[in-house]
Amino acid sequence: MKRAILERICPALDSVGWLLAVIAMVEVVVIIAVQLYEVVARYVFNAPTLWGNDIAYMTNGTLFLLGAAYTLRMGAHIRIDFLAARFPLRLQHAINLLFYLGLFLPLLWYVGAASANKAWRAFLRGELESMSAWEPLVWPFYTGITIGVVGLALQVLSETLRHAVGVGDPSSVPAPGTTDPTTHATA
Repeated sequence: MKRAILERICPALDSVGWLLAVIAMVEVVVIIAVQLYEVVARYVFNAPTLWGNDIAYMTNGTLFLLGAAYTLRMGAHIRIDFLAARFPLRLQHAINLLFYLGLFLPLLWYVGAASANKAWRAFLRGELESMSAWEPLVWPFYTGITIGVVGLALQVLSETLRHAVGVGDPSSVPAPGTTDPTTHATA
């Protein structure tokens, strides 16, 4: 069972985070292109766009959530574990397991369900961004947020499984707060 979790389930869940990270990387290029176009249109041709700011903030808003799962997998989120790092590995894994199961996964479930409902309602109603002269549809933005939250939840599930294995056999998984590059999805 431990082998199936570490060699099949976790890498499959990790690959979702990697795919979302690739999409986030593309979004960076989109933001740069939109901003460059906006600057040239505004200052060279004196013809600013109605849509440049909206595309930039919506893309940026989804960008950080789409990259959150991969960031978690890479151990790049800020950790304040100066005290927990002194505990035995088994206890460190147990603390992380309890945090993920008791707090983080339920919170992501709640936020994911709420954002999915908001995206669906916006789609059904054809909701527009009322603070913009362009007034774009907002459901694609809300859907991007939902996908990012769901991706993060899947990565948290993967990390939860690793910590569950780590409680039983700490030597079979990386210590909390560290990463093992061999367990990451790569390009």
